[in-house]
Amino acid sequence: MSWTIVLSLVAVVIVLGLASYATWLLLALRRQKQKIAAARQKRHDFTFDSVQIIAKAMLNDDCNLSEGVLRLNALLPGLQPQALDKYSAMQQLYQTVMEMPTHEARRALPKNQRMRLDLTRESAEAELEQKIKLELRQLLSDIEINNRKNNVRNRMGSQSNPEI
Repeated sequence: MSWTIVLSLVAVVIVLGLASYATWLLLALRRQKQKIAAARQKRHDFTFDSVQIIAKAMLNDDCNLSEGVLRLNALLPGLQPQALDKYSAMQQLYQTVMEMPTHEARRALPKNQRMRLDLTRESAEAELEQKIKLELRQLLSDIEINNRKNNVRNRMGSQSNPEI
């Protein structure tokens, strides 16, 4: 056998080996992207469910408004950046209570200072309650619409781009 044929066979074996390795890497990348997309969707679904539960609890008076706006402010950026900014009454209550101490820091305060903070919080809640409840209904509607758009986008993305 001539050296040309031997070298050609060696080259073909090397090229096939490299092509197999490249295919394996592409498949591994595809699996990794699918796992990332699934984790992202799972996090989105959890956040969506949490926001719905909190908003409905606030509407039903199962969660006080101050605690609800603090929790929503932490969760909403995961669904819609600057979302609480759209809801002025909730934003106003959040601005009132965001610096108020909680848990151990609250317990460490003198009783008269705790009572003053409670009075401030409760009067802000009473003043804004009706507006906040309207905004909560709007929020539930907005996130439902946003969630539907996100689901459609995800389905279209996975159909048109099978590598994701």
